[in-house]
Amino acid sequence: MQRTINVQNIYSILTNGENETIEFKRTIHNITILGKIISAFANANGGNIIIGYDEQYKKIIGISETEQQKIKSFIERLNIQNLCTVYSFAIEDKTLLIIEVQKADDILQLYNGQAYIRMSDTSTRLMNTTDIKKYYASMPATTANVDALVNQITSIYDLLIEQKNASETAERKNFFLNLGFCILSAIIGYLLGVFF
Repeated sequence: MQRTINVQNIYSILTNGENETIEFKRTIHNITILGKIISAFANANGGNIIIGYDEQYKKIIGISETEQQKIKSFIERLNIQNLCTVYSFAIEDKTLLIIEVQKADDILQLYNGQAYIRMSDTSTRLMNTTDIKKYYASMPATTANVDALVNQITSIYDLLIEQKNASETAERKNFFLNLGFCILSAIIGYLLGVFF
């Protein structure tokens, strides 16, 4: 994937501000936000995340090597290297990290089982049913696309079953925990009645 942001064009990009395909982050405190933004860009028209820039104060603040490694490891765990190119470059004695996200052409890019989309007002939101229908309606009906859709439906189904089983396990734990507290309360009540 070609690197579209470099030392020659970075100042004009920073000056123009965020838009449908550009997102600025000072740092990434909550890594789940990054997963949502990547999903949103991939499900829209692609985009670039520039980390180490403070848009409010119009200042390059940079990003540490530790933060860069954390972000790169996160993207590797998501297994989306085919959609993302991650690189950094030095400017004003600071380092900016760039994540270029390609548009996903065959299936929705999910993060934690949910699909996000980038809006023209620079917001990122969870896709609704209309968004998903529109996304798949825009795809050509090829065998590869149908196969990709079937695989995605299967993985979503598997995720729902896993969540359902986890929920049932939690409910059983809560039932027995509550039952234990009831029994303990009854015993304490009995002992208090006997001795007092």
